[in-house]
Amino acid sequence: MLDQTIDNVLIDLNGEHEDTLSRKQIAVKAREKELLDIARSVVAREGFAQLTMDKVAAASPYSKGTVYNHFNSKEDLIAALAIEALSRELPMFKRALDFNGTSREKCIAMHAGYFVFSQLEPILAMCALVSRTPAVTEKSAPSRLQKLDQLEEIAVAIGDAFVQAGLDAGDLTMREGVSKDNVVFANWAMGFGTNALVNNAQHSSCITRQLNTNVVLLNINLLLDGLGWQPLSTEFDYQETWNRAQRELFSEEIALLNQSSEL
Repeated sequence: MLDQTIDNVLIDLNGEHEDTLSRKQIAVKAREKELLDIARSVVAREGFAQLTMDKVAAASPYSKGTVYNHFNSKEDLIAALAIEALSRELPMFKRALDFNGTSREKCIAMHAGYFVFSQLEPILAMCALVSRTPAVTEKSAPSRLQKLDQLEEIAVAIGDAFVQAGLDAGDLTMREGVSKDNVVFANWAMGFGTNALVNNAQHSSCITRQLNTNVVLLNINLLLDGLGWQPLSTEFDYQETWNRAQRELFSEEIALLNQSSEL
């Protein structure tokens, strides 16, 4: 059921199948994608605070009015970037659910994919946080926020599925006062926070002294060991799990990452 829900939502975020779109609708979608790519480039150069509709229009072959036909504000652009981020992350998380391994290995595989995406698309990865600030939500189109909510609900459902797999297998036992919701949030917070710091605070002494280690895996293992999720990291080689997940599940994304590092 979850697989089908993900597939249905990701077929077309506008609620239409690609083969039912007119030529004009396809052109509109392509133009919107082009504008989002430009917005992402502006953010990469200057940061989210310096993103403006004028800069996007100036860097595009379209008029400012055309840009506003697609997005009602720069905040709406950021919400749209967050939608793009989730629409690309969710299939990666779904792959991890089907990973050949224990329930904890599946969870590790999900974090391995999240790390790869954060390295490949650091701007999009940050949109999960920026898009939920009041400044963005108050000025984004309601229909855009509805799509974002829908994708986030699926992301949470996938997180629930990882935890439920651990419970069903007997690898994870909920201790008193801890709920599935707590475990899902802790995984997201640890993964997002660690990746964000690695990408954006490399000059911090706290980060630089750990850059020779797989700090994302280390932090996730600290969390999962603390939850008692079996097998513990002292009993299992999760670095090998990480490596295998990247090889078996995320080879295409890693190839793109390697290509970008060579440019």
